[in-house]
Amino acid sequence: MSENVMETEIGPAVDEVVVPETLVADGLTGDELTQQLAQTAPLTPPPTDNPIMATIVAKAVPVKPLNLDFAYRCHIGALRGRNEDACFVLQPQTGGQEPMPPFGLYIVADGMGGHHNGHVASRMVSRMVAGQVLERIYLPLVNESENGPEPVQDVLHSAVQAANIAIFSPDPDKDMGTTLTMALVMGNRIFLTHVGDSRAYLLVDDELTLLTTDHTLVQRLQDAGQLTAEEAEKHPHRNVLYRAVGQGGELEIDISRRPVPESGKLLLCSDGLWGLVPADVIKDTLQRADWSLDEMVEHLIQLALAAGGHDNITGVLIEFSR
Repeated sequence: MSENVMETEIGPAVDEVVVPETLVADGLTGDELTQQLAQTAPLTPPPTDNPIMATIVAKAVPVKPLNLDFAYRCHIGALRGRNEDACFVLQPQTGGQEPMPPFGLYIVADGMGGHHNGHVASRMVSRMVAGQVLERIYLPLVNESENGPEPVQDVLHSAVQAANIAIFSPDPDKDMGTTLTMALVMGNRIFLTHVGDSRAYLLVDDELTLLTTDHTLVQRLQDAGQLTAEEAEKHPHRNVLYRAVGQGGELEIDISRRPVPESGKLLLCSDGLWGLVPADVIKDTLQRADWSLDEMVEHLIQLALAAGGHDNITGVLIEFSR
């Protein structure tokens, strides 16, 4: 899963410009590494004859620190007797002379209602995957491990696959499954991991973009041109998944990465929210400059409840600013 990493000899000035572990673990190419370092290098470092360091210094520009903020709700809904959704949010803060790069882990999991123990599946998977990310990525950064963290995308893939196998049961009376939509923010990168039909929306410059693909039979029919968007919206089996954590075997997992925007919002949500609140209403809510993140998320929950609230409703909202 990881990309090749170009190993370069930084030279004697290595103590003056430190290569962030997040960039190495990300598996960036040499050109990408140079560009990223240029954004974090000191503006007036000591002179150097090293050509790589000279390029970094020449491209260095002042960059405002990234600020992360979040809010979340995990609501049982109006009709369900049990909450089969789960969420996990971790956003540590550091300060001092050398604060750590921004880090945030945000997870939404929706236990499959047609399966036994869906609430157990969503809880177990969200916590198992989070534990792997913290142990193999974040703790090596905290401990300043000599080897640094493992390649990020490798960790994400193996963590979800391990959870998939761990909760799988061939016994139909004990089967359970869950969706998983997870955002990992490290430095200037967002890593998105996705299985199922929970969603991730990104709002940047007044444009709301759906970042995930629903792994449903209806979405597959729509992609094949056999259903229109209007027909898919009203289809009686629109929530039937063809891919979920817990199905066993080798699970196909959507993993992508993108730069953190200068400013914007990222919403992770279960289908109990996006299935009842149209995208244009989500966009209008996230654009309310007079509302806090808590107020935005609470408003979305209340809209879903007002529309029937027939499912559990979860939303995790992250804001990026500089």
